[in-house]
Amino acid sequence: MVVQGFWYPEGENVKIPVAIKVLQDGTASRGLLDEARIMASVLHPCCVHVLAVCLASQVMLVTPLMPLGCLLDYVRKHRANVGSKALLNWCAQIARVSVQFSTAYHRRSQGVQWVQLHPPGR
Repeated sequence: MVVQGFWYPEGENVKIPVAIKVLQDGTASRGLLDEARIMASVLHPCCVHVLAVCLASQVMLVTPLMPLGCLLDYVRKHRANVGSKALLNWCAQIARVSVQFSTAYHRRSQGVQWVQLHPPGR
């Protein structure tokens, strides 16, 4: 389940819209946390960055909100209006990010930033 929320970075006067992926019980395996750590270490303009992993009664992955949603869902919904040039561009971007993920996976660098989430309307 993915819900929309807001992140209020400590010491800053900003409100950042975020997507919060709530993982069901039992899905917080070591592999998932390793994947989140790698995702947090990859900085690429074509990649959604993991802002935080919250370990509470349920594990939550926090990323910036993508206003148009998931790319795959967008392409499916707007199939008739998406041309081959746009698809090729997106494929090239995904390939570049995949190379960076592969490098980060082998490097296993940097940890995940832990933050406190506040309920909407703060």
